[in-house]
Amino acid sequence: MWPEKKRDTMQSSEEDISREDIVSAFRSAMLGHFRSHVPGTNINESTLLTTDYLNHFHELVMLLEACSSEPEDFSGDVLAWKPLTYEQHFAQTGFRDKNLAIAAYHRAPPRIRARFDDAVAKLHGEAVTLVAEVASELGDAKGERRLRATCTTGAQRLRALIERANAIANGDAADDSADLGSQAAVDAIFGPG
Repeated sequence: MWPEKKRDTMQSSEEDISREDIVSAFRSAMLGHFRSHVPGTNINESTLLTTDYLNHFHELVMLLEACSSEPEDFSGDVLAWKPLTYEQHFAQTGFRDKNLAIAAYHRAPPRIRARFDDAVAKLHGEAVTLVAEVASELGDAKGERRLRATCTTGAQRLRALIERANAIANGDAADDSADLGSQAAVDAIFGPG
């Protein structure tokens, strides 16, 4: 069997490494793996998110702006806009690295992804509300002035929400640095390479 001293050292090592430590090291290793594949793409190396997803919301902003000046030409397009998840958006686009974008999204640092998903949920909520407001104002004979105002102010509100989601995806938002993972976390468990 194992010499007494070696067995004690192994038990001590096993007790010092918790399941959470191992999971953390695995996550860090996966982050490193995905980060090694994203250079040359539009995927942020730190957050593993891409702002190309936000084009889905930029489209609605442009439609609202067009609808504010020409409601008869663009209201149908506004009403046809539907929220898409990150995965749905990339599945429908010609984005060159769409499979990598989807896989990297699933491996994004959890707190950053949660903040991004929260920002996107707010965008979806605001967008759905705006589309419903446009629909109700289209049926109102006196609503053209109100429709123009709804489209103009709605586009502004969406832009502000898009900027927030953009900052998170680019790693520019506060509190992101603690979530980016590091080699130090892996080294603390397995020792430096």
